[in-house]
Amino acid sequence: MSNHSLRLICLALALLLTTVSAACALPSPVPVEDGAAAAASVASTAGTNPSANADSYAVNVTDMAGNAIQLSTAVSSIVVLDPADCELLYALGAGDMVVGRTSECDYPDAVNLIPFVTVEGKTDPDLVVMRAPQVVILSAEQAQDTALLSALGGAGILPVVTNATDINSLYSAITLLGAVTNHVSEANTLISSTITSLAELQKKITPHEETVYLELSPPANGLTTAGGNTFASSLIALLGFHNEFEDQSGLLAITQDQVIGRSPDYILTTAAAASVRTAEETATPDETPAPESTPAPENTPAPDGTVPDGATPAAPVTGVDEILARADWQSIDAVAAKRVYYLDARLLTRAGPRVLDALNALYAILYEGKQP
Repeated sequence: MSNHSLRLICLALALLLTTVSAACALPSPVPVEDGAAAAASVASTAGTNPSANADSYAVNVTDMAGNAIQLSTAVSSIVVLDPADCELLYALGAGDMVVGRTSECDYPDAVNLIPFVTVEGKTDPDLVVMRAPQVVILSAEQAQDTALLSALGGAGILPVVTNATDINSLYSAITLLGAVTNHVSEANTLISSTITSLAELQKKITPHEETVYLELSPPANGLTTAGGNTFASSLIALLGFHNEFEDQSGLLAITQDQVIGRSPDYILTTAAAASVRTAEETATPDETPAPESTPAPENTPAPDGTVPDGATPAAPVTGVDEILARADWQSIDAVAAKRVYYLDARLLTRAGPRVLDALNALYAILYEGKQP
């Protein structure tokens, strides 16, 4: 595909809903002609081999870090390190190309059959090379791993860098992966359907001054949140609200005093309640004993709070209930109004094909006051 062809695709997608987006003051889900969606443009002949004819390559693209990706044969084997990219590959129908993954790549279920290239949660360059992929798809942050890049270079494996921090750059990532895997039409379809669905959602969105605090880890593990220039922050902006820490960029380590002092209007936690049960684990009405016949659990605390000898202490309170119970947080607007909700971190932080699920969940929270 030529630069001219990709430019026409981006323009065509933008024209789908120009009328809808033009009247909206909120961030637009439609890629602009000269915006981020063009970042994953097809490379010119001035790539790694300037004298070569672009038509001689089966793969000839520029990744989102500006690197020329030129291969004489079509890609058939991929190691993917970023979980969002993993989801995108499967959404494009390229999951059968994946031969290795990190432990964070856990969706869809089919990927669980793919071997890990991680040791204790960290990417192992030797394991990556052992899988003998043609390309390794990784995030901009992962591309800072000099030992990994050195190993890939020594083995003749090309790294392909993605960097989706908002909706427009998500379109870029989809376009890039579609070109790398020769699933261009599937990429165009995914982008087009996403644009259409987001535009329909934005018809219901209005600007708000309220702020949202994202708690990615609790105080016991060191409070962290997503600041500006992150995918999670861009989703909040699309819904017409403000990320409480949008004035700072990237993943942030913060203090409780900072959260208390800012007093956000909403709190989203990625820590699930300890008592949450999956649909498969939930008892049916026929299996549930009548209240009067239900014995007290062995680990039920006594009135003074102690647990009987030999009994297992109850699991600690986590998630929404734990935040609502924090003594020092009672003055925070979100806690006082009980506007504290749980949202799966995989939806909130991954720039992938489930972006609509994430936005619909956020809409239920911010506009309807419902736990999705």
